[in-house]
Amino acid sequence: MPHVRQRKTCALLLSGGALIAATPAAAQSAEDYQALRSKVAQLQQQLDALQRALDATRPPAQPVPVAAATPAPTTRAATLDPLPRPAGTPSITAQGGTSSLPSGYGFRIGETSFRIAGFIKGDLIVSRYGNGDTATNPLGRELSLPQSIPVGGRRSGILTDASAKQSRIAFQTATPVGTQSLTTLIEADFQVAPAVAGGERALNPYTFGLRRAVAGYGGFAVGQDWSNFQYVAALPETADFVGVTDGTVLVRQMLLRYSRPIGNGWTVSASIENPETVSAMAGATALSDNDDDSIPDLTGQLLWSAKGASLSLTGLFRSMRVDPANGRPAVTAQGYGVSLAGIAPLPTGKGDDIRFMMTGGRGLGRYVGANVAADAIYEAADDRLIPVPLIAGFAAIRHVWTGTLRSTWMGSFQRIWNPASASPLSSRQVWDTAINLFVSPLPRLDLGVEARVSHRELADGRTGTLNRLHFTVKQGF
Repeated sequence: MPHVRQRKTCALLLSGGALIAATPAAAQSAEDYQALRSKVAQLQQQLDALQRALDATRPPAQPVPVAAATPAPTTRAATLDPLPRPAGTPSITAQGGTSSLPSGYGFRIGETSFRIAGFIKGDLIVSRYGNGDTATNPLGRELSLPQSIPVGGRRSGILTDASAKQSRIAFQTATPVGTQSLTTLIEADFQVAPAVAGGERALNPYTFGLRRAVAGYGGFAVGQDWSNFQYVAALPETADFVGVTDGTVLVRQMLLRYSRPIGNGWTVSASIENPETVSAMAGATALSDNDDDSIPDLTGQLLWSAKGASLSLTGLFRSMRVDPANGRPAVTAQGYGVSLAGIAPLPTGKGDDIRFMMTGGRGLGRYVGANVAADAIYEAADDRLIPVPLIAGFAAIRHVWTGTLRSTWMGSFQRIWNPASASPLSSRQVWDTAINLFVSPLPRLDLGVEARVSHRELADGRTGTLNRLHFTVKQGF
């Protein structure tokens, strides 16, 4: 369009120049001069009209807005799912729904809205184990993992770890398709991916690892996401990666989910999810991923939410399978679980609340507490697979001291009933308690400190403890 405008403008100017050139100097009386001025004025009016017409055909410029500065998030949803956004703006998730980002947040190309979010997080962790030392660079030195607590040894020295590997980035899109939206989300960090051997000697490199990759439309979602058996919103704000690992459902995996609102704040959802049986041989402590399953895990959820309160009831059914290495036929067993979780605001008017979860069942070890317990014990002598029963839960109370200062106290546990054929070194129970203090001096900036005590008890009665102090800084974007 600009080149068309230039050609027409040049033509008008040349016409005016020709008219002036065609008028002899001797004939330029006052009357002729006024006629010439009138002609030039007409040409200018035509040029202005053409300019307005061209401007009307061009779409308005679309500036790329920058995320507005807002107070730092004070809910676990922003901590675990790091997509901070201005208060009151809708989140683009993989459930289908909002078709574009709010004005002033994200950007748009054509009909598709885009959003990049995440945070930079640095952690300094000081640990002391009461009953033994740990191996070099174990994951339990950076996360609260009860199964990694040593037992039966001498008290360790002070162990200090620091990294920024929990930093995270997420990329979202939303595109109108018909009357609804096609949404996508891909999210990654460096936390659970392996580090380069010897990396802490100089450069501290870590491998970028996938967290979630999911697309949604019309209530359907497909991809890797949090299990439908887990209610993520109930998790408290913590400095630790999870904080209440012992007692929470914690699984991300490939799934196909359908969610549907049914009115009055109620939503139902169901999913089929990736199956994986994690078993232990009778008398052995090592857990094995069998990868022999043929039937997807099935889940369902009934969720109610209103005025900051929510209640989730979820169920899980699974068929576990192990193919013995001795050529015998595959053995199977059924597992099931039920989980009740929610958020209850306290009547203080400050944003205080109680968060909780209680889970129980048989054969759901990999779904709870990052796999403290096996799903099942395989008894080769009798050629059978025995599901392991367990019960787990957590509770957390959050108190907001001021607009930028808040604390959370939390406690979690897991009790496991291993069959007699299980190893005496298997975990029988674990528990954990922690308290933290967070302050947000600048928008999206969280500074926190957290004190933690963890305990592990084996089936043979031996115990181990962990005392930890965790400092963290997180800047969202």
